Amino acid sequence: MSHAPRKNIVLLVDNRHRDLLVATLIAHQLEQLGVNCHLEPLEAYQGALAAYRPDMIVFNHLLAYHLVKYSQRLHAMGVLTAVLPNEGIAYNEGDLRFLAGSHHSTAHIDFFFSWNELHRRALLDTGFDQSTRIETVGVPRFDLYFPPWSKLFLGRPRLQARRPLLLLCTNFVFAHYRSLAPERVDKFFAPWKDRIPDYKDYWGLVDVQARSQEKLFAFLDELVRTDEFEIILRPHPSEDLRRYQAWFEGLSSAARAAVSIDSKSSIVELILACDLEISCETCTTALESWIARKPTVELSFERHPLFAKPDAHLLNVICTDPGQVVETVRAQLAEPKQQPLAAAQAAHLAKWCSTPAGDSSLKLARLVATAVQANPVPDWSQLAAVDHRRALKLKLLRNLGLAYHFDPWLPFKSRLFPKRYGIKSFTYRKSIRPSDVAGARARLKSLG
Repeated sequence: MSHAPRKNIVLLVDNRHRDLLVATLIAHQLEQLGVNCHLEPLEAYQGALAAYRPDMIVFNHLLAYHLVKYSQRLHAMGVLTAVLPNEGIAYNEGDLRFLAGSHHSTAHIDFFFSWNELHRRALLDTGFDQSTRIETVGVPRFDLYFPPWSKLFLGRPRLQARRPLLLLCTNFVFAHYRSLAPERVDKFFAPWKDRIPDYKDYWGLVDVQARSQEKLFAFLDELVRTDEFEIILRPHPSEDLRRYQAWFEGLSSAARAAVSIDSKSSIVELILACDLEISCETCTTALESWIARKPTVELSFERHPLFAKPDAHLLNVICTDPGQVVETVRAQLAEPKQQPLAAAQAAHLAKWCSTPAGDSSLKLARLVATAVQANPVPDWSQLAAVDHRRALKLKLLRNLGLAYHFDPWLPFKSRLFPKRYGIKSFTYRKSIRPSDVAGARARLKSLG
C-alpha cells in the first residue's frame, strides 16, 4: 500500500543564539504531526525553494520589497507563505503599524502568527484579512520556560557557587552604529525613517543609546565592587561586544573571577539559572524573567520613549542611581516574589504575550500541519535554472558545514574595511550552520 509523501516546510531562522532552539522545537512538533521541517538561515530563502520543494516557507517578516516580490512568486507557484515574528511586541502605534505591514501590504501572506491580539487587530486594519489567516498563538520561544522543555537548561555551573547570581541584560543595539560608516547607518534606517515617526531622527537615537551604554558601566562597577555577587553580562544578540570586552579586561583578576560575558548561551538558560535579572530600560528579557518567576530590576537612563516604554514602566523595580543599585538588588533578593508587582506583570503578559503557558509552538504546529496537508502540490514546473543553481549551492555548502551566504573573502574584507563589511560579518556570525541545527535537534532528542 503506497503512502503519500510527507509534506515539507522551510522555517527560516534569524539568529542562532536567540531563535534556533525554539525553531527546533517547532520542527519537532511538526515532525510529530507528520510534516518534515527544514531549518535554514534567512539568507537561504531563495536556495531553499528548489532544494526542498516546500509546501510552506515561514519567514520572520515580509516587509522588505524584495521579500514582498518573492512572496508573490511563491503564491503563483502554490507555495504557502507564513510569518512568525521573532520580535512581536510593538508598544507604540508607529512600530505596530509598520510591523503590521502598513507600508508593504502587497505581500502575499497565507498565515500570520501573531504574539497578541493588538498585533492581530493591527493586521486586520491594514487589510491582511483579504488573503491572510491571522492566528494569535502567543510566543513560541517562551515555551522553553515550561516543562518538559525547561529541563534542557538545568544544571548550569556557577563561577561562584555561594554568591547570588545576577543576570544583567543590555539592550543598546544602536550604540555601535556611531562607529560605522555614515552611509551604512543611513542605509540601515532607510526603511523606517520616513515611515515611523520615532525613527526620523535616527542619529539622535544612536547618540541616546551610546550615552546610555556608557552610563551602564557605573552600575556595573558598583555591583562588582561589593564582591558579593556573581554577574553574567548578557549583551543583546545584535550588539557589538567590543565595548563590554574592554570593560571586562580592565577589571582586576579577582573581579574577573566572578564576572562573565555570555553572548552565546540561550537567554532561557541564563534566566532560569539566575537569582535576579537586571534589564536596561524596556527589554523583553524582563518579561521572560516574570514568566520564570525571577525578581527583576530595571536600570533607568535617559528614558527616551523608544527605549523606555510607558506600557512597561514601573512593572520592574526601577534604579536610576548607580550609588543605589547594590541596595536595590539586595532588597529584591530578600523579597524575590516582588508581590506588589505580580498582578500588573501578569496583566502585561496577558495583553502582550497571550499569557504564556508552554503550548504556543504546538498551537502553531497544528495550524501549519493542517494547512500543508490540505495544500495541493505546488507547480514545480515554474522553477527556473537560477533556482536549481541556488539549490545546488545550498546543498554544496551544507555538505561543507557552511551557511548558504558563506563568503570565503569576508574575514579579509571585514578586517581591511571594518566599517563597510561590519554588518555583513555580524550577519554571518549570527546565522545558523548545519552543525548548529544538528546540535539543537540532539538536545531535544535527549529529552526522550
